[in-house]
Amino acid sequence: MAARVSVGDEVIPTSTPNHVPKATPSSKPPLRMDSNLQKMFIEPSLRDMSESLSEVMKMMEKHGSGQKLDEIVCKLDSIIVQDDVDGQAVLSPPCLDKEAQVAMLGQSIAAYCNTLDAAHLRKLTTRIISDTTLWLSRIFRFDDSSAYFHSDSRDGLLRVCRLALSSKYDKYGTDGFNALYTKPPIIYISASARPGLGQYICTQLGLPLSSLCTVPCNTVFGSQHTMDIATLERLIKDDEGSSKIPLMVVANAGTPLAGHTDNLNRLKTICDEYGVWLHVEGHNLATLALGTVPTSVLAAKRVNSLTLQPGVWLGLPGVTSVTLYKSADPAMTLAAGVGSSQIHDRLSALPLWLSLQCLGYKGIVAKLKHAAELSQHMQQRLNSLGSINISEKPLKDSNQVISEGSLKEIFTKTIQVLGQADVISPVIVFKYGDRREGPSPDASPYTDSAEDQPISSLPSPLLDAFNTWLGEELQRENPNVKVDIVNIDKDGVCLRFSPLESASYRGTTSDDIDNFVESLKSLIELLNFTSEHRFEFQEAVESRENLLFVDLLSHGGLGVVQFIPEYLNSGQNKETANKELDKINSEIVQRLQAGEGGHIISEVLSTSGTIAVGVGVVSEGITIDDVVDLVWSTGKDLEDSSKFLESMADVVLKGILDAQKALEQENENKLLEEGVLRQMPVVSSLLNWFSPPPKEATIRGRSLNLTSGSLESTENTYKLHMQVQEEKTSTPPRPSAPRKPRSTPTTPLTPNSIQSHHFSDTEGSVQGDSEDQQRVQKKDLEELVQPQGLEMTGSSSSTVTTASSFQEVTQEDIEESAVENEDDSDQK
Repeated sequence: MAARVSVGDEVIPTSTPNHVPKATPSSKPPLRMDSNLQKMFIEPSLRDMSESLSEVMKMMEKHGSGQKLDEIVCKLDSIIVQDDVDGQAVLSPPCLDKEAQVAMLGQSIAAYCNTLDAAHLRKLTTRIISDTTLWLSRIFRFDDSSAYFHSDSRDGLLRVCRLALSSKYDKYGTDGFNALYTKPPIIYISASARPGLGQYICTQLGLPLSSLCTVPCNTVFGSQHTMDIATLERLIKDDEGSSKIPLMVVANAGTPLAGHTDNLNRLKTICDEYGVWLHVEGHNLATLALGTVPTSVLAAKRVNSLTLQPGVWLGLPGVTSVTLYKSADPAMTLAAGVGSSQIHDRLSALPLWLSLQCLGYKGIVAKLKHAAELSQHMQQRLNSLGSINISEKPLKDSNQVISEGSLKEIFTKTIQVLGQADVISPVIVFKYGDRREGPSPDASPYTDSAEDQPISSLPSPLLDAFNTWLGEELQRENPNVKVDIVNIDKDGVCLRFSPLESASYRGTTSDDIDNFVESLKSLIELLNFTSEHRFEFQEAVESRENLLFVDLLSHGGLGVVQFIPEYLNSGQNKETANKELDKINSEIVQRLQAGEGGHIISEVLSTSGTIAVGVGVVSEGITIDDVVDLVWSTGKDLEDSSKFLESMADVVLKGILDAQKALEQENENKLLEEGVLRQMPVVSSLLNWFSPPPKEATIRGRSLNLTSGSLESTENTYKLHMQVQEEKTSTPPRPSAPRKPRSTPTTPLTPNSIQSHHFSDTEGSVQGDSEDQQRVQKKDLEELVQPQGLEMTGSSSSTVTTASSFQEVTQEDIEESAVENEDDSDQK
């Protein structure tokens, strides 16, 4: 069966095989979940995409010949600085020094150099690569090494893995995975490494996940964030006995979260013993450029490869990462792809080449030393705060002096230890721990002596919530000091300060650290007051009716309370009751947030999934009972208004039914008054020509007075084109009146008001009578009122009379007009 598909102006013949059955439409209805998913996610995304595309097309049509550079730059600035959703500024411009500007200029020069001749460009890139490699190897004490420049910090580890595979498997370059089948390689990576790093390596190299071995961290001795050396050695022995080849160990000189360094000396000894490649990465490698280097980091000089990030450490935007490695076989290096053969890729080192020359050795050391001093200053200030736990770098093992060897070696080791007494990790991790006493200077909660440290009285989920709030407030009050909120295993939520990553861009100084600590002190006082009064808040909530205390530890604040209205009964549907709870508690949150001090109120989801009122961190000037009473009174006001609306709903429903019955009764009366002839199509028009119907309709609408809950006629509203408020029928008589007032107010004559006196069999007589009565009443009333000096409002139903004589005259006029109307109707 042949088919034809047209594409543009061409016609492409296609054929369908006979054995392929024809597609028939499915009779099954589509799943509701898929349709809901499409409505919730797919359709809005497509709608936003279509709107964006339409705006772009309109812009292209409008500016077909191009735009001015100033307009383009202004538009780009608004896109970068402002948010697309609410249009508010969400980004503060970073602080860029001269070296950062040179790095940005180098990227433009590198793009220009791509237009040069290939032979000339090859010479240029060779010079840039050789100079930059030599400078970096000298600065970071990694002599006789080669360099690989890459934009992704993980690509360097990927290339040295290929180099290690080529060195372990001779036929890896020709046979590929077949060379690894009999003896698969194993890569050992720490449990505290970057998330997803091992999976990325296995995916890029085409290795199964079984080739990845995660080494646990220390649990008894040493830091809980460093690799367990004894376990690593046992794993390597087991893999060798299982016909596997240990390929590489990935160590950390500064873990991504806590900033701790593995024992590189022991790792290097084990790797040399079993012939395993040792790769090191981490921010602590930046201390290799300083004059005084910790022993644990100084051991990185003897590893096989390490990854540096000079762009991050020196504040150079757009500068690539560098992986320094040692290899004696250039051919193997080229086969592994470590040395890039692409000329244009080698130009990525040009911005770093320019920046290093602009900084110089002293400038590089000054920037790194400034970051280390900021870390040291931060730690010294935090040590004075009793409620702050600091994760220090465990230097106890590395600072032990081993009394072995000659006297010269002993003195040398002692001097090294004394010189490193003040050297700390450039990453400071701390948290609020609810400790009232000062910390011990020799112990840390993350070292082997953590058992001797005081344990916080607050539960871990509440501490995590407090530290999250603390990090957000510190970042808002101190924008020059960047603090990251990290979640560390076994430690919970902590605050991480790494000046190597942020000091250059934010211009952090020692004065900023002092302001940061002062702000931290004031926030700690708020947290201490809040944590001390949580139980008092719980007691105050439980002592009030209609209030329920929600034990939610994940809320960082005074506590969570839920208002339970009285109209909710146990027999009500659970879903309906939850909706009512969500509605009234959400209204409470909105009202409290609109008032003074509303920043401490938030909307929280309880454990049952309903909305509750969360009271955040409070200061000493707030009384707990006042806060609870405010929540209760607001809920009571909303509950009363809900009851009023519920009763008004009943009143409105009753009024609608009464009005419907009254209108039906009036409609029946109208049919009886007009007769059957006016309802016939042809006869009615002829009869209306001989005897025109009244201009005003006899059926009037009804209006419901929400104040009194009574029905009122809309006759006066249509006549006067305004609403006239009538007196209630149940209004008591005034004490000044000589006689009792009528039970009903004086109203104009209508067919319904004289129905007890007269009923006309002639069509249209009722309307004529009402007009005559109105004329008689108006005439008599004018004659009566003018001598007394009273003003009429134009509506006979308006209650402006103050004397009983006016009511007597009006009643007499009504009776006389009724008799006259009877005579007139008989004559007609």
